[in-house]
Amino acid sequence: MRQSNDPYAGLSGETIRPIQTLSRIALEAIERLIADGSLKSGDRVNESHLAELLGISRGPVREAVHSLEQMGLLVSVTNRGMFVRALSLEEAQHLYELRSALAGLAGRLIAVRGTDEDINTLIALVHEMDMAVSKDDAETYFRLNLDFHEKLIGAAGNPALQATYQRIVKQLLLMRRRGLVQAHNIRISNEEHRVIVDALRMRDADAAETAMRIHVENGFKRIADAG
Repeated sequence: MRQSNDPYAGLSGETIRPIQTLSRIALEAIERLIADGSLKSGDRVNESHLAELLGISRGPVREAVHSLEQMGLLVSVTNRGMFVRALSLEEAQHLYELRSALAGLAGRLIAVRGTDEDINTLIALVHEMDMAVSKDDAETYFRLNLDFHEKLIGAAGNPALQATYQRIVKQLLLMRRRGLVQAHNIRISNEEHRVIVDALRMRDADAAETAMRIHVENGFKRIADAG
């Protein structure tokens, strides 16, 4: 559990990768804070504090903030600054409907042309998530879940699909955590993951497409039920 009230406490310049541009460093840092729940809907993004922690100037941070605004994660409030966007349930539903269609296509593509290595990696992640479920460790489960879905879409071997899907799920970071905070929900979620990887292992394109769509649709139901 996070001990500090400072949402930026886990960041430092030590995480900087030299090949990244400074604005990309800042952008990924803010995305990470939103993904792990340190920055929540309605929170203000403190550009000065973030720049200081990352050891960069405010310019790249400001550029990253504007990029995230265009991506739909942040919203500008006149004379107040930039805030994490509050995504409505209706907006989330629209995004989940599109995500479901893309996920179904990805499942079909992976079953047809995904590599055995890709599928084995996904199976291993499901096993890791089982361990998190057994410990009622929602935080670890959420992190592994993000990794699972990122690798899942990457295994489809379609860069256009991957780019479109990632734009959608970045906005859904604003709400996805709240559907997975209960032990009951993470258990059901991983059972659905197991159905997906079983279909992929069998190279059953129809079953993989169906399992992917059902998982995404159920994900939205968990968010809606969480209120």
